[in-house]
Amino acid sequence: MSDAEQNVSRSTPRRALKVCHVVATAEGGRWVAEQLRELRDRHGCEVSAVVGGRAGSLVEMLRAEGIPYHAESFVFSSPLGVLRAAAAVYRLARLFRRERVDVVQSHLFFSMVVARLAAWLADVPVRLAMYASPFHLEAHTSLWIDRATCRMDSALIPSCERSVELCREMGVRGESAPLVYYGPDERRFDPDKIEPAGIRAQFGWPPDTPLVVKVAYFYPRLSKSRWVPKVVHNRGIKGHGDLVKAVPHVLAEYPDAKFLLVGSGWGEAGERYKREVEALVREMGLEESVLFPGYRADANRILREADVAVQASLHDNPAGTIESLLMECPTVVTRVGGLVDTVREGETGLQANPNDPRDLARRIVEMLREPERAREMGRAGRRLMLERFTLSRTAEDLYKLYRRLRDSQTRQFYDPLRSLWRLLSALPVLAYMAVRLLFVDMLVHAYVPGFFRRLGRLTRRLRRRTPVARAGGQLRNLER
Repeated sequence: MSDAEQNVSRSTPRRALKVCHVVATAEGGRWVAEQLRELRDRHGCEVSAVVGGRAGSLVEMLRAEGIPYHAESFVFSSPLGVLRAAAAVYRLARLFRRERVDVVQSHLFFSMVVARLAAWLADVPVRLAMYASPFHLEAHTSLWIDRATCRMDSALIPSCERSVELCREMGVRGESAPLVYYGPDERRFDPDKIEPAGIRAQFGWPPDTPLVVKVAYFYPRLSKSRWVPKVVHNRGIKGHGDLVKAVPHVLAEYPDAKFLLVGSGWGEAGERYKREVEALVREMGLEESVLFPGYRADANRILREADVAVQASLHDNPAGTIESLLMECPTVVTRVGGLVDTVREGETGLQANPNDPRDLARRIVEMLREPERAREMGRAGRRLMLERFTLSRTAEDLYKLYRRLRDSQTRQFYDPLRSLWRLLSALPVLAYMAVRLLFVDMLVHAYVPGFFRRLGRLTRRLRRRTPVARAGGQLRNLER
């Protein structure tokens, strides 16, 4: 290129990037709407979304922000779901080609796989998967699917140091796996501008009542399957039960302490799990100390006056720790996943062993014993969050990544021949994946064991009903 051509190129304004985020939910996921809004308002992108339903809180947020969206299905954890996923790939590929999208960025595993295939086949210039947590990288089935398809993306975006490590284990590193955190809108978490919620006054507690708060959804118990990391098989991932079991140890030193478990159940199954936790509280006789206020839109105001915020997860990203530290609230976490990125031991908070209620209680008590040290850690936490964990920083990091990848390409339009070649070359790989998923992971490891368990229960019931079994039972009753 000549000097004159370079000068013209520099003087010509760059076209606004067309960015589409894809997420397999219509509930929660505030970060999708916030990231798209920031990319549009601060960086001039044309934004849109693909979501996992036509109704839900995320859909309402997108509407409120004036962000166009498309509803799609992303469930392929059953044989019929795999066929539906193939249809979803086709529909999304057509959508991306029609809209001439520059960047497709997916969140959450199921939407990641569908969007990754669709964007690659449609020849979208920049294809990205942002990992909302290390969860699916530590589960057998989702990990091998990710390994088999991740090269279709232009880059992966881990959102905590643990996910960075797991990406390196897959052979993806350096500029192909830049760390970008899911930062919340820092303007909603300014302790100098937000008034305390007055929780103590609402419940009639004395002003000096020690207050411990956990803000998190009640997610349902996770199944024992290859889709779930072993550490959380048959467990509630957010560790609500561990926090409840820690309460008596805290009350031994602070008998007037109160614990607020703020949040609603995630769907009907989540509500059932919440009722389990409430039943545990009653069983342990802790009704006066542990309260369930449900969903609170003013959770930031509750954090403003809490003495300690707790995240006792068994597996997680930075999660609610960013919000609590932005509010300068002393924070205790379990030593898992991305929680240690934000809560640095003795600097911005305290860490406890996961699945260890006694150790969790010890760290909470340590915070309550030394309130000045606790508050200083909270202030240090806010400084760290403002430096690295805000929405504006997230949007800036994403936009720089988009531009770097898009500007590295000279072509401006989709190439149908490239799409056709990719489809033909991908067919053997996709066929292998479908067979392995349907027959190995689903049939052999899910349906067959379940069938034999049901057969065993049926056999035992039939044996109890035979004349010999009834006679044996009568004889045992006579012997008593």
